[in-house]
Amino acid sequence: MYKSMMRLFVLTVVSLLLVKPAYSQNKMWEVDLKEALYEVGWIKQSNDGLIIASGAKGLLAMNNKTGEIVWQNTELKAVDKNSYMNIDGLPIIYVEYVPVVGKMRGLLINSSNGDILFDTKDEQYRIKDFTLIPNKGIILFELLKGNLRKMMCFSLKTWKMDWIASLGESKGLMNKYTKRSFVNHGPFFNQDNNIILGINNEIYTINSTSGEVVWQYEANKKINALVFSDINNSLYVGVKKSKKLKVLNPANGEDITPGKLKLKGTLVDVRPDNEDNLILVETEGFNIIDPKTNDFKWKKSFKIDFLEEVIAHDKGFIAVGKNEKEGSICLVDKSGKRIWESKVKGYSYYVTPTEKGVLYISTERSNILDFEKGKDVWKRDVKFKAIPAVTYDETEDKVILFENKKGYKFDLKSGQIELFAEDVELENVKRKTPLMAEYIDGSGYLLQTGQHVSLLEPSGKVKYTKYFEPASDLGGLKNAAQLGLFIAGVDFDIQGNLDNIEMLSSLSNGAYRTSADQTDGTSETTVQGGLYLESTSGDMVPVIEITKTRYSNSKSIKSHKFIVTKVKNKNAPNQHFIYKVNKKTGATDLQIELLDKTPNYLIDEVDNVIVVNEKNHLIRSYQL
Repeated sequence: MYKSMMRLFVLTVVSLLLVKPAYSQNKMWEVDLKEALYEVGWIKQSNDGLIIASGAKGLLAMNNKTGEIVWQNTELKAVDKNSYMNIDGLPIIYVEYVPVVGKMRGLLINSSNGDILFDTKDEQYRIKDFTLIPNKGIILFELLKGNLRKMMCFSLKTWKMDWIASLGESKGLMNKYTKRSFVNHGPFFNQDNNIILGINNEIYTINSTSGEVVWQYEANKKINALVFSDINNSLYVGVKKSKKLKVLNPANGEDITPGKLKLKGTLVDVRPDNEDNLILVETEGFNIIDPKTNDFKWKKSFKIDFLEEVIAHDKGFIAVGKNEKEGSICLVDKSGKRIWESKVKGYSYYVTPTEKGVLYISTERSNILDFEKGKDVWKRDVKFKAIPAVTYDETEDKVILFENKKGYKFDLKSGQIELFAEDVELENVKRKTPLMAEYIDGSGYLLQTGQHVSLLEPSGKVKYTKYFEPASDLGGLKNAAQLGLFIAGVDFDIQGNLDNIEMLSSLSNGAYRTSADQTDGTSETTVQGGLYLESTSGDMVPVIEITKTRYSNSKSIKSHKFIVTKVKNKNAPNQHFIYKVNKKTGATDLQIELLDKTPNYLIDEVDNVIVVNEKNHLIRSYQL
């Protein structure tokens, strides 16, 4: 008896010694930055994978695989976390800080080595946004100095500033205190290689070599549309409430408007069609502008109530009238005559051509209108009260739509739709919950938000459904929910996730798999894209090559979803965990406890690690 008890005791002790917390088992490295930074305010990850850490003693970068400090700048103390910005696809970061003596400074830094590429010094510029133009080898940075707008041209050949141009004064607080572009239209490049920008009611044309403002145009009201046509080297300007579409010479801003481009209503849009013409859309109708003559092709504009959108198609023009209670969709031939018109109940927030006709989704009903007579393809309307979650079943070759407890399979080729799941109960999911969908090969369709995960089998059965209490700080995770959208000033909310609209557009155009939805086996390092400039010898030299391993494969972990959650305890402080949830089973295959109540962390899905800033000085990396 005694020996048996001792044997049991020994086995219990051994088993306890062998069982370690997940966060201890999977720790890759640990670095104490108390001496280097004293206190770590925040951590971020640059495009090249380095961990950027800011503290009381400066800014530094760490190797994400080893924790080794790659570079440190002791001057950049207490950098503002909200100012941090990664420049897309490039090893460049932007930060702002206030030195002990002096004014606020903004800096562009080479994240791979810490070199400062641009320093505002005493000018107090703040970078608001940027436009990467690979074929020109430049980045255009939008700057503000107080209320003064500036545009900086940054060369990707020399990695230095080329010039800064002045673009007038910004009015209002929104542009001053938010990270939002102040450029409304453009940039366009005219035949002289000058840059054309539309900002509120002004147009600026800048010499791309010197930064000199070549000419400037000011309208009496906001510019609603600005289109440059290189076919006839003309700039079309649509001003709010103006009764005439202006045409300017892009070389000097001279008004070259012909006498007949008069508007009967309010300008909505100007856009190219499929035959190098321009479609002019106004509230009273639309017409086609011949760029050879700058005149209308049709004697009379085609009229439709509440006209808001015109889509060019091989079978003609799809004109969409949108109103809160009832709208309409028309197919118009290329001479401006109506082929058919169909009334639509509710506001049509999504309209697109498919092989079988015009697909529309409104706040009241959804269907496909055939190209021949505009008749419904689906025998019964499908009613979506919110933007449906969308994915593509590669096995069945069908689009999967889920909304309001119902799942549909939509065949883009035949145009048929079938209801395969009904009265689906998901944990803590309501009609307004902004669900996203993902196809899981061999298992079904993952329905998810940042804190929710469910698997719907192809038969319509729910395999599992789970909701995780959100942590107090979702620092490292992207919140995909976008609620309360006001579309085109219409006074109602369209609930759901806006990314689903982009997914529908991709599917309608035959793109069944996008870069954001990659399958297994794509983690090899191959060149996905790049920026190349011609050297003096005539060779094309890569400035930066974007590889799948780092930049495009953020969904390389197709089998799991990472969820940060808070576990409430009655008689103890709340705990925070990272759960690695198996998409096929819903099981938590791994959990890592975060020691701080309000942790600062980031998830690196490319290298399958989580990096945590604990106790404001201890940086730990765990393998997921």
